[in-house]
Amino acid sequence: MTKKLIIAILALCTILTTSQAVLAKEKSQTVTIKNNYSVYIKKEKRDKPDNKKQISETLKVPLKPKKVVVFDMGALDTITALGAEKSVIGIPKAKNALSLLPNNVKSVYKAKRYQDVGSLFEPNFEAIARMQPDVVFLGARMASIDNIEKLKEAAPKAALVYAGVDSKKVFDKGVAERVTMLGKIFDQNKKAKTFNKDIAQAVLKLQKTIEKKGKPTALFVMANSGELLTQSPSGRFGWIFSVGGFKAVNENEKLSSHGTPVSYEYIAEKNPNYLFVLDRGATIGQGASSKELFNNDVIKATDAVKNKRVHEVDGKDWYINSGGSRVTLRMIKDVQNFVDNR
Repeated sequence: MTKKLIIAILALCTILTTSQAVLAKEKSQTVTIKNNYSVYIKKEKRDKPDNKKQISETLKVPLKPKKVVVFDMGALDTITALGAEKSVIGIPKAKNALSLLPNNVKSVYKAKRYQDVGSLFEPNFEAIARMQPDVVFLGARMASIDNIEKLKEAAPKAALVYAGVDSKKVFDKGVAERVTMLGKIFDQNKKAKTFNKDIAQAVLKLQKTIEKKGKPTALFVMANSGELLTQSPSGRFGWIFSVGGFKAVNENEKLSSHGTPVSYEYIAEKNPNYLFVLDRGATIGQGASSKELFNNDVIKATDAVKNKRVHEVDGKDWYINSGGSRVTLRMIKDVQNFVDNR
Protein backbone atom coordinates (compact mmCIF):
# COMPACT_ATOMS: atom_id res chain seq x y z
CA MET A 1 0.00 0.00 0.00
CA THR A 2 1.49 3.30 -1.07
CA LYS A 3 2.06 6.19 1.31
CA LYS A 4 -0.37 8.39 -0.64
CA LEU A 5 -3.11 5.77 -0.41
CA ILE A 6 -2.61 5.40 3.34
CA ILE A 7 -2.86 9.18 3.78
CA ALA A 8 -6.03 9.28 1.68
CA ILE A 9 -7.62 6.48 3.72
CA LEU A 10 -6.72 8.18 7.00
CA ALA A 11 -8.13 11.48 5.73
CA LEU A 12 -11.36 9.78 4.70
CA CYS A 13 -11.65 8.10 8.10
CA THR A 14 -11.13 11.46 9.79
CA ILE A 15 -13.84 13.08 7.66
CA LEU A 16 -16.29 10.26 8.37
CA THR A 17 -15.56 10.34 12.10
CA THR A 18 -15.96 14.11 12.22
CA SER A 19 -19.20 13.98 10.23
CA GLN A 20 -20.62 11.33 12.53
CA ALA A 21 -19.64 13.39 15.56
CA VAL A 22 -21.30 16.49 14.12
CA LEU A 23 -24.46 14.55 13.29
CA ALA A 24 -24.52 12.99 16.76
CA LYS A 25 -24.05 16.41 18.33
CA GLU A 26 -26.86 17.92 16.27
CA LYS A 27 -29.12 15.01 17.15
CA SER A 28 -28.45 15.38 20.88
CA GLN A 29 -28.59 19.18 21.03
CA THR A 30 -31.34 20.72 23.09
CA VAL A 31 -32.34 24.15 24.35
CA THR A 32 -33.57 24.84 27.86
CA ILE A 33 -36.71 26.91 28.32
CA LYS A 34 -38.94 27.97 31.19
CA ASN A 35 -42.42 26.57 30.67
CA ASN A 36 -44.79 28.58 32.87
CA TYR A 37 -48.52 28.61 32.15
CA SER A 38 -51.96 27.90 33.56
CA VAL A 39 -54.20 24.98 32.62
CA TYR A 40 -57.89 24.30 33.04
CA ILE A 41 -58.56 21.86 35.85
CA LYS A 42 -61.83 20.85 34.21
CA LYS A 43 -62.03 21.69 30.52
CA GLU A 44 -65.84 21.80 30.53
CA LYS A 45 -65.71 24.69 33.03
CA ARG A 46 -63.49 27.11 31.13
CA ASP A 47 -65.49 30.16 32.19
CA LYS A 48 -65.00 29.55 35.93
CA PRO A 49 -62.32 31.83 37.47
CA ASP A 50 -61.22 29.20 40.03
CA ASN A 51 -60.78 26.48 37.40
CA LYS A 52 -57.08 26.98 36.68
CA LYS A 53 -53.85 25.46 37.91
CA GLN A 54 -50.41 26.99 37.44
CA ILE A 55 -47.66 24.91 35.84
CA SER A 56 -44.03 25.95 36.32
CA GLU A 57 -41.25 23.79 34.92
CA THR A 58 -37.95 23.84 33.08
CA LEU A 59 -37.88 21.88 29.83
CA LYS A 60 -35.20 20.60 27.51
CA VAL A 61 -36.50 20.95 23.95
CA PRO A 62 -34.82 19.56 20.83
CA LEU A 63 -32.93 22.21 18.87
CA LYS A 64 -34.46 22.57 15.41
CA PRO A 65 -37.06 19.83 15.97
CA LYS A 66 -38.07 17.88 12.87
CA LYS A 67 -41.61 16.87 13.86
CA VAL A 68 -43.75 19.58 15.42
CA VAL A 69 -47.46 19.80 16.22
CA VAL A 70 -48.85 23.30 16.85
CA PHE A 71 -52.09 24.13 18.68
CA ASP A 72 -51.43 27.85 19.23
CA MET A 73 -52.22 29.81 16.07
CA GLY A 74 -50.15 32.81 17.09
CA ALA A 75 -47.15 30.53 17.49
CA LEU A 76 -47.90 29.02 14.07
CA ASP A 77 -47.69 32.51 12.56
CA THR A 78 -44.31 33.08 14.21
CA ILE A 79 -42.94 29.64 13.27
CA THR A 80 -43.92 30.33 9.66
CA ALA A 81 -42.33 33.79 9.75
CA LEU A 82 -39.14 32.21 11.09
CA GLY A 83 -39.06 29.95 8.03
CA ALA A 84 -39.55 26.78 10.08
CA GLU A 85 -42.81 25.58 8.52
CA LYS A 86 -41.11 22.41 7.22
CA SER A 87 -40.72 21.30 10.84
CA VAL A 88 -44.49 21.34 11.31
CA ILE A 89 -46.29 18.04 10.69
CA GLY A 90 -49.70 18.76 12.19
CA ILE A 91 -52.09 21.59 13.07
CA PRO A 92 -55.78 21.79 14.07
CA LYS A 93 -57.98 21.60 10.98
CA ALA A 94 -61.22 20.24 12.46
CA LYS A 95 -64.26 22.47 13.08
CA ASN A 96 -63.14 25.05 10.48
CA ALA A 97 -59.87 25.75 12.30
CA LEU A 98 -58.01 26.06 9.00
CA SER A 99 -60.39 28.80 7.81
CA LEU A 100 -59.57 30.86 10.91
CA LEU A 101 -55.93 31.31 9.93
CA PRO A 102 -54.67 34.49 8.23
CA ASN A 103 -54.48 34.02 4.47
CA ASN A 104 -50.67 34.05 4.37
CA VAL A 105 -50.61 31.21 6.92
CA LYS A 106 -53.58 29.27 5.57
CA SER A 107 -52.02 29.17 2.09
CA VAL A 108 -49.10 27.22 3.58
CA TYR A 109 -50.89 24.78 5.87
CA LYS A 110 -53.80 23.81 3.67
CA ALA A 111 -51.39 21.35 2.02
CA LYS A 112 -52.11 17.69 2.78
CA ARG A 113 -48.63 17.13 4.21
CA TYR A 114 -49.78 19.07 7.28
CA GLN A 115 -51.99 16.57 9.08
CA ASP A 116 -55.14 17.32 11.05
CA VAL A 117 -54.59 16.98 14.81
CA GLY A 118 -58.09 17.95 15.96
CA SER A 119 -59.64 21.31 16.82
CA LEU A 120 -58.37 24.33 18.74
CA PHE A 121 -60.06 22.88 21.84
CA GLU A 122 -59.84 19.10 21.42
CA PRO A 123 -56.73 17.26 20.16
CA ASN A 124 -57.04 14.12 18.06
CA PHE A 125 -54.91 11.89 20.27
CA GLU A 126 -54.96 8.93 17.89
CA ALA A 127 -53.54 11.08 15.08
CA ILE A 128 -50.85 12.47 17.37
CA ALA A 129 -49.94 8.96 18.55
CA ARG A 130 -49.39 7.92 14.93
CA MET A 131 -47.23 10.97 14.26
CA GLN A 132 -45.02 10.79 17.39
CA PRO A 133 -43.91 14.45 17.30
CA ASP A 134 -40.73 15.79 18.90
CA VAL A 135 -42.56 18.85 20.22
CA VAL A 136 -46.19 19.78 20.79
CA PHE A 137 -46.84 23.51 21.14
CA LEU A 138 -49.86 23.91 23.42
CA GLY A 139 -52.49 26.62 22.98
CA ALA A 140 -54.60 28.31 25.66
CA ARG A 141 -57.90 26.89 24.42
CA MET A 142 -56.83 23.24 24.68
CA ALA A 143 -54.55 23.48 27.73
CA SER A 144 -56.39 21.36 30.30
CA ILE A 145 -55.04 18.78 32.75
CA ASP A 146 -56.97 16.04 30.97
CA ASN A 147 -55.68 16.97 27.51
CA ILE A 148 -52.08 17.24 28.69
CA GLU A 149 -52.19 13.84 30.40
CA LYS A 150 -53.59 12.26 27.25
CA LEU A 151 -50.93 13.97 25.13
CA LYS A 152 -48.24 12.48 27.37
CA GLU A 153 -49.74 9.05 26.78
CA ALA A 154 -50.08 9.57 23.02
CA ALA A 155 -46.60 11.06 22.49
CA PRO A 156 -44.47 10.16 25.53
CA LYS A 157 -41.22 11.46 24.02
CA ALA A 158 -42.61 14.83 22.94
CA ALA A 159 -41.75 18.05 24.76
CA LEU A 160 -45.02 19.80 25.64
CA VAL A 161 -44.33 23.52 25.31
CA TYR A 162 -46.90 26.20 26.07
CA ALA A 163 -46.77 28.68 23.19
CA GLY A 164 -49.52 31.16 24.07
CA VAL A 165 -48.74 34.66 25.30
CA ASP A 166 -48.53 34.91 29.09
CA SER A 167 -51.70 36.80 30.06
CA LYS A 168 -50.03 38.06 33.24
CA LYS A 169 -47.51 40.07 31.25
CA VAL A 170 -47.93 43.28 29.29
CA PHE A 171 -48.98 42.15 25.81
CA ASP A 172 -46.02 43.29 23.72
CA LYS A 173 -43.55 41.96 26.30
CA GLY A 174 -45.38 38.64 26.38
CA VAL A 175 -45.28 38.43 22.59
CA ALA A 176 -41.55 39.26 22.56
CA GLU A 177 -40.92 36.50 25.10
CA ARG A 178 -42.68 33.89 22.95
CA VAL A 179 -41.03 35.06 19.73
CA THR A 180 -37.63 34.84 21.46
CA MET A 181 -38.44 31.34 22.72
CA LEU A 182 -39.43 30.11 19.26
CA GLY A 183 -36.38 31.75 17.71
CA LYS A 184 -34.23 29.88 20.22
CA ILE A 185 -35.90 26.51 19.56
CA PHE A 186 -35.68 26.81 15.78
CA ASP A 187 -32.21 28.40 15.83
CA GLN A 188 -33.49 31.62 14.28
CA ASN A 189 -32.45 34.10 16.97
CA LYS A 190 -31.52 36.86 14.53
CA LYS A 191 -34.92 36.80 12.84
CA ALA A 192 -36.67 36.73 16.22
CA LYS A 193 -34.76 39.82 17.35
CA THR A 194 -35.73 41.63 14.15
CA PHE A 195 -39.42 40.78 14.65
CA ASN A 196 -39.31 42.02 18.25
CA LYS A 197 -37.55 45.22 17.20
CA ASP A 198 -40.21 45.90 14.56
CA ILE A 199 -42.99 45.38 17.11
CA ALA A 200 -41.27 47.62 19.68
CA GLN A 201 -40.89 50.41 17.12
CA ALA A 202 -44.55 50.12 16.10
CA VAL A 203 -45.60 50.29 19.75
CA LEU A 204 -43.49 53.40 20.34
CA LYS A 205 -44.98 55.11 17.29
CA LEU A 206 -48.53 54.34 18.44
CA GLN A 207 -47.81 55.55 21.97
CA LYS A 208 -46.49 58.86 20.65
CA THR A 209 -49.56 59.28 18.43
CA ILE A 210 -51.99 58.61 21.28
CA GLU A 211 -50.02 60.95 23.54
CA LYS A 212 -50.24 63.75 20.96
CA LYS A 213 -53.99 63.24 20.75
CA GLY A 214 -54.27 63.80 24.49
CA LYS A 215 -54.82 60.15 25.44
CA PRO A 216 -58.42 59.90 24.23
CA THR A 217 -60.91 57.57 25.88
CA ALA A 218 -61.86 54.26 24.31
CA LEU A 219 -64.04 51.22 24.79
CA PHE A 220 -63.53 47.75 23.34
CA VAL A 221 -66.75 45.87 22.60
CA MET A 222 -67.38 42.36 21.34
CA ALA A 223 -70.49 41.67 19.28
CA ASN A 224 -71.58 38.09 19.81
CA SER A 225 -74.82 36.61 18.43
CA GLY A 226 -76.77 39.83 18.82
CA GLU A 227 -75.28 40.71 22.20
CA LEU A 228 -72.86 43.50 23.14
CA LEU A 229 -70.09 42.63 25.60
CA THR A 230 -67.58 45.18 26.85
CA GLN A 231 -64.01 43.93 27.32
CA SER A 232 -62.05 44.55 30.51
CA PRO A 233 -58.91 46.70 30.15
CA SER A 234 -57.05 43.86 31.89
CA GLY A 235 -58.22 41.30 29.32
CA ARG A 236 -56.89 39.98 26.03
CA PHE A 237 -57.67 43.20 24.13
CA GLY A 238 -56.56 45.51 26.92
CA TRP A 239 -53.21 46.22 25.31
CA ILE A 240 -54.75 49.19 23.49
CA PHE A 241 -54.89 50.77 26.96
CA SER A 242 -51.87 49.32 28.80
CA VAL A 243 -49.57 49.50 25.76
CA GLY A 244 -51.24 51.83 23.28
CA GLY A 245 -52.14 54.56 25.74
CA PHE A 246 -55.91 54.97 25.32
CA LYS A 247 -57.79 55.75 28.51
CA ALA A 248 -60.41 53.11 29.32
CA VAL A 249 -63.91 54.32 30.13
CA ASN A 250 -64.54 51.00 31.92
CA GLU A 251 -61.33 50.81 33.92
CA ASN A 252 -63.01 49.06 36.88
CA GLU A 253 -64.59 46.27 34.84
CA LYS A 254 -63.66 42.81 36.09
CA LEU A 255 -62.02 40.31 33.79
CA SER A 256 -64.26 37.60 32.31
CA SER A 257 -63.93 35.06 29.50
CA HIS A 258 -65.99 36.78 26.83
CA GLY A 259 -66.83 40.12 28.45
CA THR A 260 -69.67 41.84 30.28
CA PRO A 261 -73.10 42.11 28.61
CA VAL A 262 -74.14 45.77 28.33
CA SER A 263 -76.94 47.87 26.89
CA TYR A 264 -76.84 50.60 24.27
CA GLU A 265 -77.49 53.07 27.06
CA TYR A 266 -74.35 51.94 28.89
CA ILE A 267 -72.19 52.74 25.87
CA ALA A 268 -73.96 56.07 25.42
CA GLU A 269 -73.37 56.90 29.08
CA LYS A 270 -69.66 56.07 28.87
CA ASN A 271 -69.47 57.96 25.57
CA PRO A 272 -65.90 57.02 24.53
CA ASN A 273 -63.93 59.04 21.99
CA TYR A 274 -63.03 55.80 20.19
CA LEU A 275 -64.96 52.57 19.93
CA PHE A 276 -63.25 49.32 18.92
CA VAL A 277 -65.48 46.44 17.89
CA LEU A 278 -64.80 42.74 17.35
CA ASP A 279 -67.56 40.68 15.74
CA ARG A 280 -67.05 37.21 17.22
CA GLY A 281 -69.92 35.66 15.29
CA ALA A 282 -68.52 36.82 11.97
CA THR A 283 -65.04 35.63 12.97
CA ILE A 284 -66.01 32.05 13.79
CA GLY A 285 -68.63 31.70 11.06
CA GLN A 286 -71.78 32.07 13.15
CA GLY A 287 -73.08 35.19 11.44
CA ALA A 288 -72.20 38.88 11.68
CA SER A 289 -74.16 41.12 14.03
CA SER A 290 -72.03 44.21 14.70
CA LYS A 291 -73.52 46.42 11.97
CA GLU A 292 -77.05 45.58 13.04
CA LEU A 293 -76.26 46.19 16.71
CA PHE A 294 -74.74 49.59 16.07
CA ASN A 295 -77.49 50.74 13.74
CA ASN A 296 -79.64 52.45 16.37
CA ASP A 297 -80.23 56.02 17.51
CA VAL A 298 -78.74 55.61 21.00
CA ILE A 299 -75.37 54.46 19.67
CA LYS A 300 -75.46 56.97 16.81
CA ALA A 301 -75.57 59.78 19.37
CA THR A 302 -72.18 58.88 20.85
CA ASP A 303 -69.06 60.93 20.09
CA ALA A 304 -67.32 57.90 18.60
CA VAL A 305 -70.03 57.39 15.99
CA LYS A 306 -70.56 61.08 15.24
CA ASN A 307 -66.83 61.58 14.68
CA LYS A 308 -66.45 58.34 12.68
CA ARG A 309 -64.20 56.81 15.29
CA VAL A 310 -65.72 53.33 15.36
CA HIS A 311 -63.31 50.67 14.15
CA GLU A 312 -64.12 47.01 13.56
CA VAL A 313 -60.94 45.02 14.05
CA ASP A 314 -59.94 41.86 12.19
CA GLY A 315 -61.40 39.08 14.32
CA LYS A 316 -59.04 36.42 12.99
CA ASP A 317 -56.00 38.43 14.06
CA TRP A 318 -57.33 39.73 17.37
CA TYR A 319 -59.35 36.74 18.56
CA ILE A 320 -57.81 33.59 17.06
CA ASN A 321 -54.22 34.29 15.98
CA SER A 322 -53.18 36.85 18.57
CA GLY A 323 -49.58 36.61 19.73
CA GLY A 324 -47.97 35.82 16.38
CA SER A 325 -45.08 38.05 15.34
CA ARG A 326 -46.65 39.18 12.06
CA VAL A 327 -50.17 39.23 13.48
CA THR A 328 -49.11 41.43 16.40
CA LEU A 329 -47.37 43.91 14.11
CA ARG A 330 -50.45 43.97 11.88
CA MET A 331 -52.74 44.64 14.86
CA ILE A 332 -50.63 47.55 16.10
CA LYS A 333 -50.38 49.07 12.63
CA ASP A 334 -54.13 48.60 12.17
CA VAL A 335 -54.81 50.77 15.22
CA GLN A 336 -52.12 53.23 14.11
CA ASN A 337 -53.62 53.65 10.65
CA PHE A 338 -57.09 54.14 12.08
CA VAL A 339 -56.17 56.83 14.62
CA ASP A 340 -53.92 58.59 12.09
CA ASN A 341 -57.01 59.28 10.01
CA ARG A 342 -59.35 60.09 12.89
